[in-house]
Amino acid sequence: MSHGPSARSPSISVLSFPLESRRFQPHRRVKGDACVWVITEAALFGLTIVPDMISLAVMQFITQPFAEVRLGGFLLDHLADPQWTVFRAAIAFVKRSGTRHIHQPLRNFSNRAQVKLSVGVDLYGTSREGLSDLLEATTPNGQIFIYRNNGPYTFHPKVYLFKSARRADIVVGSGNLTGGGLFTNYEASLAVSLDLTLHPDAEFLQTIEGALDLWSQPQQGVCYGLTSEFLNQLVATGLVPSEAQLAAIQQAHAPATPPQATPATTDAAEERAPVPLFVTIAVPPAPAIAQAPAEVVETKIEAETTELPSAVLNPPPGIVTQQVGGVSCFVMTLQNTDVGVGQTTTGTARRSPEVFIPLAALDQNPAFWTFPTQFIADTTWNNTHLNRRNGLGKMDRMDVPMRIGVVQPVRMFFNPRKGDFRLGNEALRSAGHIGDILLVRRVDPVNGFEYDIQVAPQGSPLFAQLVPFCNTSVPHSQKHFGYF
Repeated sequence: MSHGPSARSPSISVLSFPLESRRFQPHRRVKGDACVWVITEAALFGLTIVPDMISLAVMQFITQPFAEVRLGGFLLDHLADPQWTVFRAAIAFVKRSGTRHIHQPLRNFSNRAQVKLSVGVDLYGTSREGLSDLLEATTPNGQIFIYRNNGPYTFHPKVYLFKSARRADIVVGSGNLTGGGLFTNYEASLAVSLDLTLHPDAEFLQTIEGALDLWSQPQQGVCYGLTSEFLNQLVATGLVPSEAQLAAIQQAHAPATPPQATPATTDAAEERAPVPLFVTIAVPPAPAIAQAPAEVVETKIEAETTELPSAVLNPPPGIVTQQVGGVSCFVMTLQNTDVGVGQTTTGTARRSPEVFIPLAALDQNPAFWTFPTQFIADTTWNNTHLNRRNGLGKMDRMDVPMRIGVVQPVRMFFNPRKGDFRLGNEALRSAGHIGDILLVRRVDPVNGFEYDIQVAPQGSPLFAQLVPFCNTSVPHSQKHFGYF
């Protein structure tokens, strides 16, 4: 606490807040259930404190990932609290790993209150899916703005504000709207609760809202309102990659082995194996995502899956699965077109490495394959061919990260002239034999890939467990498939 030069002009600095230095403002800092009063110099100088000059702002320091209250919990609690009529935020990075936790609560809030968010698109920190989720959850009542300075400067704030007529709760810290930023990263934030009937608190709120206004004011070349069309422009210019592209980038830059330190030794004969510099410490996971009350079908399917064999239900250790349309797995019997290489005589080329997914399977659950929302039309082909299926021409999704033993890129493509939907990858084609069952799990991109693929050989225990789910036949084919 700094003292002013005289009793006539005392100055204070309370928790580094940019408050007017000539006001006398005792603040209460909250840590758990304990309250500590921070008294200003006014008492030291024997001055009278005018009531409307006193701030009773309650402050709480939030740390992650081990604290009882994390940023994600703060947002979920406030989005569900009917007293708040305004939610504003300025966020550097947004990804689906974060938006999936608040998507439905934000939609509910937006249906009854005001939402205005400003998001950055620097450093490839924001994904197409994250922005798409925000746009969907806040349409038509909310507003999303994209802010970017094209110079070597980063839009990097993390400010969250909830307001009513008499109160305001604010969090300023390090947490982005990502799964790690909300729950599992090591983050720190300061939460402040303001009483807007008090002049200092109302004045302080004006300072915060002034910054948020600046970052949500449309300005050519700097700040734009987010629409579906503008999101497509952001993707086309490369400023906003897909989650799959981000995962591929992360995988490409991941170190082959963690850095290690060579232990000191006085005798080479006693030299031991290198000791890792850092170890992995388990942290509390993010909470389960609450489903919308109207999603009765998905709830019913989830209840039924508890009776499935454990070997089928349990994903590989450490993998976070993702349900799409009430299912997370696809199974299909492999045929010669999936695992064969075509002619093998001298002078002939091997057939392209492609696994054929029946169109009936694609039609049954296109979202499982992110079709067609994340596919890009082949305009060159479509301009020279009139073939269309359900109004769609040839479309591709390149370099989708799938784990087939190891993570590798897979091409997903649709051609209306063909009778199937295809996955192109040599390791995928080579993984099985005719009659084996392909098991495709949809997983959360936070794993570093979007699909986990296994092949169950005929006669194996997993094969016996999967056979009942291959319950849909394909006309003019011995192939069967199913979802669960």
